[in-house]
Amino acid sequence: MPRSGDAQGRLCRDPAMRRVVGDRAVTGSAVSASQMGRFETKWLSRPENLAALADLLRQWIDKVRQRRPPKTIVLDMDSSESPTYGEQEGSAYNGHFGCMCYHPVFVFNQLGDVERCALRPGNVHSA
Repeated sequence: MPRSGDAQGRLCRDPAMRRVVGDRAVTGSAVSASQMGRFETKWLSRPENLAALADLLRQWIDKVRQRRPPKTIVLDMDSSESPTYGEQEGSAYNGHFGCMCYHPVFVFNQLGDVERCALRPGNVHSA
């Protein structure tokens, strides 16, 4: 599994992130891995920002639904494992997965699109 720095490096090259950052990042790198780390710890750790970020997916989905209302929706809820390295808050040993991790839950629609998601502590039961 990738380490945090690897993920930050990929995020710096991510086309969507480069568009969000804009300017020279559109054709180059969005930000350095160290800048992403500072962003994560300074801004994303604030409760109000975490709540807004968690609600962002819902807002995007609702906008799409306003344009193309579905006739039916079939939902599938699945949990996953997101291994952690070090002492991340909320990380815990999960006996089922056999590692230190977070245990996020995802809700997908019949097309495979993510409808909602939530990051949960690693020791939360799958059910």
